[in-house]
Amino acid sequence: MPSITRLTPPNFTITRENATNSDKELSEKQVLAIPHLVSAKSFGETAELVGVNRTTIYRWMDDPAFREEYDRQRDAAAGFARAGMRALMLKALSVQAERFDSDDPRERARAAKEIMDYDAKTAHKHESQKLLNRLHSVIYSTNNRVLDQPTINSELEQYLNSHERH
Repeated sequence: MPSITRLTPPNFTITRENATNSDKELSEKQVLAIPHLVSAKSFGETAELVGVNRTTIYRWMDDPAFREEYDRQRDAAAGFARAGMRALMLKALSVQAERFDSDDPRERARAAKEIMDYDAKTAHKHESQKLLNRLHSVIYSTNNRVLDQPTINSELEQYLNSHERH
């Protein structure tokens, strides 16, 4: 059985060469604290590792430059995690496809059921996302005019009615 590819997370070490503008405004301890916070360490644990008081971490989180860099690194880590999950989903789909080729009809049936169960669990999420996208477009495609609630309700009702037929 092939092994699952291991993904290495990006390096969150900040040097003067890869520092953003906000990094240059941060102290050395602030720069050291961010990767610990991004990796889900507690404020207390991060404070201990960096050599500051826990309340200092709370104060730093209110600092716009610190928060900007924290958000940037957190978003980068989240993007890496999503990419890893997509890679694993492709492997899972490959395994399911192999199961469809099984000589055992029960194995083929289990594979089919798992795929249908997954689709049933996620289909409503896709529909909800479509509805949210439509709501967003209704609200923001009005050339800066404010829509009243009845207009929004009417637009959404039309959208929902048109999609019930499909």
